[in-house]
Amino acid sequence: MYKGLIHFHSCYSYDSILNIEEIVVFAVKNKLNFLVLTDHDNIEGSIKLKQYIEKNSMDIEVLVAAEYNTEYGDIIALGIKYEIINMKFNFFVDEVKKQNGILLFPHPYKGHKNIDVIAKEVDMIEIFNARTDDMNNQKAVDLAQKYNKPFYYATDAHNYKSLQNGIIEFKKQGNFIESLLKSKIIIKSKNKSYLWETYLSQYIKSFKEKNIKLFILLIVRSIKNTLLLKIFRKI
Repeated sequence: MYKGLIHFHSCYSYDSILNIEEIVVFAVKNKLNFLVLTDHDNIEGSIKLKQYIEKNSMDIEVLVAAEYNTEYGDIIALGIKYEIINMKFNFFVDEVKKQNGILLFPHPYKGHKNIDVIAKEVDMIEIFNARTDDMNNQKAVDLAQKYNKPFYYATDAHNYKSLQNGIIEFKKQGNFIESLLKSKIIIKSKNKSYLWETYLSQYIKSFKEKNIKLFILLIVRSIKNTLLLKIFRKI
């Protein structure tokens, strides 16, 4: 069986400080044998993770991947070999296919346009995202059914604690990508993130990008939701 994580972020993303060593510690502790790290707009973290695993002769398969912000919204390119630069949707799709990669549709109803166009082109649809509310996750289920697409579950973690939210398992039926597309995927830990975790990632983004306006906006929202006792609620 394959057991691991798809769609999560490291310090190579603009909104995370999770380092490679912490990811490996979590993987070993939870007996994971694959990892699909999907940093925002770059494969550097994925490559660094793969190199670390190989250097330490660990039995964990790492697929090079990234979550790119295309003109239609975020799309995950999985199994690619080098960075994709052009974010025009049609070019992006063609480039992933040229690299023998596959396309994953993360949180379809969060930050996307032309959703049906994307759904027709991708290989898999994310039907559970730990940082997305139940209503939009259900809409993602309906979308996968509408287009008869294979589906997967994702933690979308930006910190160590959140890694536990979306561990999945599926049978080995050929190589990793073949197995992912053909096997029934089972989620072992269907937990939701807390609201404070989403704020944390945005605070990190405001610091990394030196965005004062975002930082002030987050302070206001954090205070408001703390007073309303929402900050420690699950999404």
